[in-house]
Amino acid sequence: MTPRAPRRPVRAALLLAVLLASAGCTGPAADQPAEERALLTEQQAELLALARFTNYRSAAGTVSATIPVPGRTVRLDGRLDWRAHTGYAELRDETPGAATHWRHLLRWNRTTVSARFNWTGPRPDKPPADGWSERLLQPRSATVDSTLILLLSLGSDRPENAQLLVRSSARVVGHERISGVPVTVFSGPGTDTDAGAGTGAGTGDVPATAAPSAPGTPGRTRYWIDADGGLRRFAARLGGSGAWMTADISRQPPPPAAPVVSAAP
Repeated sequence: MTPRAPRRPVRAALLLAVLLASAGCTGPAADQPAEERALLTEQQAELLALARFTNYRSAAGTVSATIPVPGRTVRLDGRLDWRAHTGYAELRDETPGAATHWRHLLRWNRTTVSARFNWTGPRPDKPPADGWSERLLQPRSATVDSTLILLLSLGSDRPENAQLLVRSSARVVGHERISGVPVTVFSGPGTDTDAGAGTGAGTGDVPATAAPSAPGTPGRTRYWIDADGGLRRFAARLGGSGAWMTADISRQPPPPAAPVVSAAP
C-alpha cells in the first residue's frame, strides 16, 4: 500500500521549474509536446507525489551532479540534509584538456552559500572550521546557485497533491534502470496552468526566480523514481541555453523511531 500523509497543494513538483529559464533543447529523456503524451494515471501520480516526501523521511542523502557551465565540465559531489535544508559538497572543474582545474568546498542553505576556495586533497567529512567566504545565492544568474537551491528543494515534509498532478502537464516519458533498479522517468509539470494551481509561487521551498514555460512546452524537470517512490535521479534545464543539470541521488536509511517510554510507574 502506498504510504499517505496529509496533503497540501502541489508546490515544488509543479514549481521547481520556476527556478529555470525557459528553453527548448533535448535532454535526458525524449521530449514530446505535452499534449501528445497521456495524462498520469492515479498510480503514477501517487508515485511522483511521494518522491520529495521519501527524501524528507530519509532526512539525508548524497548527491553527484553535473552542472552546465558554458565551456566547462563542472561536477558537484556531497551530501544533503532535506530536513535542515543544508548541503556540503565539493565543486570541481573536470573540463577535458583544460590547462588548469579548480576544486572548491561549498556549504549552503536556501539563501546563502559559503565557499572554501582552491581546496587540495579529498573533501573532509567534517567541514573545515575557517577559511570560508559567504555570499547570497543568485539563482537568476548562476547555474551553480540554481542547482544548489534545487537540490535542497527535493525534500518535503508531506507528499504532493496527487489529484493536482493528474491534471497537470506531468507525464511519464520512459522506463529505465539505475544500478539495476527499475525506475519510471517523469517529465515534471512546467506550464503556466500548472504554476497557477494554488502552489504559492515564490514562497516556502521554491523562490520565484523565473517565469514558467509556455503552455504545451515539455517540462523542464525529470524525475527517475523507483517503485517505492524513491528519487534516484533528478534533472533540470538551467539558464538561457536550456542545458541539463543531472543529479544522482542516494538516500540514507530513515532514522530509527524514538523508543516508546511508558508513563506507568
